[in-house]
Amino acid sequence: MVIARPVVQPDRMVLLGEGAVLSETMITQMLKRGIKRIVVRGQPVSRSTTGDFDTRLAALDHRFSRVSKDPLMAALRDVVASNMAKRA
Repeated sequence: MVIARPVVQPDRMVLLGEGAVLSETMITQMLKRGIKRIVVRGQPVSRSTTGDFDTRLAALDHRFSRVSKDPLMAALRDVVASNMAKRA
């Protein structure tokens, strides 16, 4: 992934400039510094191409199917499903 806009800390110090190629180390460092959002180059995904709510919910269930017996993962799945329902 390539950075589309500079990543800036709250004190306005630039951590990564536009065009920087992300690595796992960079992502880890950003998370440690509290950076929660970045903008990367690419094509936006249209919501109309992601399917209707039932299709997306079925895809979510499929993603969590291998860990459905884990209570924490089941709780995470429920939170994501609830968030999806609010945005539907």
